[in-house]
Amino acid sequence: MVEAKGMRRSSEGSGVRRGASAQGEAAGRNAHGRGALPSADGAVAVFAGVQFIAPHKALDEAPDVPGLFILAKDIGGRAFPLYVGEGESVAVAAEAVREILPAETAVADRFFFMERPNGRLRTSALKELVGELNPPLNTVDRTGPAATALAGLVTDRAGPWPDRASTADEMQVSEADLERLVKEFYGAAGADPVLGPVFAAAIPDWDEHYRVVQNFWSRTLLGTQRYSGMPFAAHVSLNLKPEHFTRWVALFSATAHRVLPAVAAARAIAKVEHMSTCFQAGLFPPGGMDVGHPHAHSHAPGHPHRPHPVPVPRQDV
Repeated sequence: MVEAKGMRRSSEGSGVRRGASAQGEAAGRNAHGRGALPSADGAVAVFAGVQFIAPHKALDEAPDVPGLFILAKDIGGRAFPLYVGEGESVAVAAEAVREILPAETAVADRFFFMERPNGRLRTSALKELVGELNPPLNTVDRTGPAATALAGLVTDRAGPWPDRASTADEMQVSEADLERLVKEFYGAAGADPVLGPVFAAAIPDWDEHYRVVQNFWSRTLLGTQRYSGMPFAAHVSLNLKPEHFTRWVALFSATAHRVLPAVAAARAIAKVEHMSTCFQAGLFPPGGMDVGHPHAHSHAPGHPHRPHPVPVPRQDV
């Protein structure tokens, strides 16, 4: 995993109104890996490192453009995500959610969106956003419970969430294990003829990179909240090929089996395999267009995350 240079990210507490309630501030930090959530009243809001705009507060005024959207609730001046979705038309996708979950979406009083034409890239971004924000009306790709500040307003559709501490105890993995995992993997990758040149060109500060990647695995396996990156975005500019991902998974799997206890190794390998699949879906869209191409669209019929031809925005609604 590479943390790309110059990657945009939100700063701790950026855009947060100073008068936010203590309840909203604490809940915002504890439920989401990037600390405080954005202001509910700003024209621009950064969720999990991705910038959204908020030209309207009303869901009725959702734009008819391809992109991602967030339905949120203003609590203490902060925008708490209730649902994250995407579609070829933000307006159609958002309306479909409202028709299927009328009572739950009625709680939302803030609406944010970002235009993104490429369907594959939208899908990958959606997975990362849901995994970072854990909105209660999403069920697929969640990584934890919804914010406690929302508990009295909507039911968490993912159901009860297992206690992170007991999960960590069950895996019997430590921060020292994760440090060894990261350093041994990159030691092997750096010497690898396929991966070595990629890492050598992309990572100017190895100590900082070790820290960031260990934080990622600490969040994934131990439930800590130190990681503040966007993995997919960090790899977009690296000119990767499918063979890089094949080698990445193979080297990581061998290292994890050697370094980590069995349960932790299995979970870490499953995470890497999932990331490899998602990254390749975003980086290698049909037709060979670059993910950043302004006209790069994916029109795979029946895709579970898009509302056309049937206006169902996601498989988990």
